[in-house]
Amino acid sequence: MEREDVLEYLTEAKECLENIEAGLLNFEKTTLDGSLVERDLLDTLFRHFHTVKGSSGFFGLSGIVKIAHAAENLLDYLRNKPEVQDEETLEILLNALDILNELVVHEENSPTGGDLYSEAQIQFLEITNQKLTELKNLGMETPMDSSSQRNIKEFGLFEEENLKPSPSEEFGLFQPEPSIQSNKEFGIFQKETSTNNAEFGLFDKPNDTEQKSVIETPPNISFTKKEEKKVVQKKDIRIDTDKLDSLLDIVGEIVINEPMVTEHPDLQKLKLENFHKSALQLKKLIRSLQEITLSLRMVPISGVFSRMERLVRDTAKKTGKQVELIIAGEDTEIDKSIIEEMYDPLVHIIRNAIDHGLETPEERKEVGKSPKGKIHLTAVQSGKEVWIEVKDDGKGLQRDKILRKAISLGLIHPSDVENLKDEEVWDFLFHPGFSTANEVTDLSGRGVGLDVVRKNVTTLKGFVDVSSNQSQGTVFLIRVPLTLAIIEGLVVRKSETYFILPSIDVKETIYIKNEPINELYRNNHSIQYRENQISIVDIDLLFGKESELNHNKSIAEKYMIVTESHENQMGIVFDEILGNQSIVIKPISPLFKNINGLAGCTILGNGHAGLILDVRKLINQHMAIQNT
Repeated sequence: MEREDVLEYLTEAKECLENIEAGLLNFEKTTLDGSLVERDLLDTLFRHFHTVKGSSGFFGLSGIVKIAHAAENLLDYLRNKPEVQDEETLEILLNALDILNELVVHEENSPTGGDLYSEAQIQFLEITNQKLTELKNLGMETPMDSSSQRNIKEFGLFEEENLKPSPSEEFGLFQPEPSIQSNKEFGIFQKETSTNNAEFGLFDKPNDTEQKSVIETPPNISFTKKEEKKVVQKKDIRIDTDKLDSLLDIVGEIVINEPMVTEHPDLQKLKLENFHKSALQLKKLIRSLQEITLSLRMVPISGVFSRMERLVRDTAKKTGKQVELIIAGEDTEIDKSIIEEMYDPLVHIIRNAIDHGLETPEERKEVGKSPKGKIHLTAVQSGKEVWIEVKDDGKGLQRDKILRKAISLGLIHPSDVENLKDEEVWDFLFHPGFSTANEVTDLSGRGVGLDVVRKNVTTLKGFVDVSSNQSQGTVFLIRVPLTLAIIEGLVVRKSETYFILPSIDVKETIYIKNEPINELYRNNHSIQYRENQISIVDIDLLFGKESELNHNKSIAEKYMIVTESHENQMGIVFDEILGNQSIVIKPISPLFKNINGLAGCTILGNGHAGLILDVRKLINQHMAIQNT
């Protein structure tokens, strides 16, 4: 068996295991009130485990076969005796799922033939077999289960009660007296024309219009059915992501080279009306090609959201809390590379929400809340960004407790506490090693959770915002770009160097002429913008050089780009704005890795290299220098 075939199967097995997890969680939800699980759900789970067992056996993965077979036997018995189900049975099935995931990952990383490799896995088989034997003994002790009672009511056989609608009345056969009702019901061999005859249409002489409608109906019905089949049919194909990346790189090169051809300097002085029309059409086609190529990497965020359901369930059990996860916007699409990096941040935020944010059922009752806490997980596309919101209805963040911890860590002086806004206090939560937990547990207390959240989201060029209301709950809002491969950027020039500012960070562009500026001190200037004074810098200052604005009372004929990050605004001065265009991000040379404020580079349509600015980092860096 080729290794590539095994790896391809393991990918399919993961998808099947995801379906099993969703089914088991649905199993638990439907039985919370003590009702029996639906037979269809048990059949579906049984088929999934059976598929994993059969396919794994074909590839010789004996360990997966053993675990899946044990779970399959348990489900098979539950299908016949659903009344013996209990909480322990569900836990065993969930443990079987976890072990199957372990075996699949282990086989991917270190192929060993797929057999069981730990004592815990072997013990699990013994526990499952013992549970099955226990259930069988319990089933033998029960003379008549609820399902059999339902069957008696359903079919009405062998009941002691006399049923008033007798079979003879129901069918009208073999009655001693001629029944008018039977004639009306079937309308056969009647001499008189009856309205009920029209129901069956036997031995009638229909008129022409009726006959025509009867003849024309079947073709219409069959045609509709064919149409429905065509609509439902959908075809998918599995493609290696490396091929998609190669395609995206090629399309990126086309995007770069298109303006190099259509806007070539040799063509500028020529009158080529037809050429410009064709070039415009080419630009539209390339734009469409670019959008389609990017959409190939876009996948629904539901894959990550669905995994949070199991996390919420397990964390709630560990903390002894009742939690309901409400998911919305799971169909929102985002780049696959970004989705892969979003799992860890969401895990830490949701764990914190359950462990720190939500109260115990007793505490919630005391304050007039429902015993079951709620966590809302929502995704929505806003422009070129995806906003992911995690909202709980717990007790909210405790400002005093956070400040005491911040003071103990030396993050702030006690005299500065009163002047801090809530947003600044919440920002301490993202500091490495910061935790308000009283003790270290396997869920929290080490101060690494929200630190990981900010690092991962910042790497994705995104933001994390926090808001909280006392006794009402906390909201974490994550904003990340749709894709990291191609961005919309504003191309500008300073002297002989070209820069690109991501359009998402640009608030406004202003042409200024003889505009007065205020010099607070060296390398620190401000300018009137709308109703506020904002910092104004030239790009040289941001990269460690002396500002050209020093000793100047005003700015003559320059362009100011007003940028924004976390409500902090800053104006950056440039000589020229070339326009907005799609930018293919290229990695920068290792020589420039240590320069803060660069996000990458690209090749512009005029053939020059352009540096892509990390505007948010530049603003935060400049504000930090100003504050010190």
